[in-house]
Amino acid sequence: MIFFAIALAAAPSALTDAHQGDIACVAVLATLAEKQRTGTAPADAPDVRQSGKRWAGIVGNRVTTQSGQPRELVAVALSEAAKAEFQRPSDLARINACAVQMTAELARADSIDKPLPKPVTSK
Repeated sequence: MIFFAIALAAAPSALTDAHQGDIACVAVLATLAEKQRTGTAPADAPDVRQSGKRWAGIVGNRVTTQSGQPRELVAVALSEAAKAEFQRPSDLARINACAVQMTAELARADSIDKPLPKPVTSK
């Protein structure tokens, strides 16, 4: 009986709406990055070729950790979302909303990763 309770507590949960929204944003920016690589992206879209890769990793780790789903399953979800997104026309408003989210999360990650300042000693 105790083993059953432990197994239920450790069971992965379904992807939430927030997880699915994050995955959709990664797909939007991955599609934009590919279009930028091939020269077919809207000219007024932000360049996301480098920052998008880093953010996709952050989102993938977050979704994997929060949902308890295997990394491979989250990777498949990201890949399938990108394939579906590539079939849609570019939506600059959606691109910009996702880019704002990405920029904020990357700035937050950068601030967490910075070392603490050295203490100032008085003489």
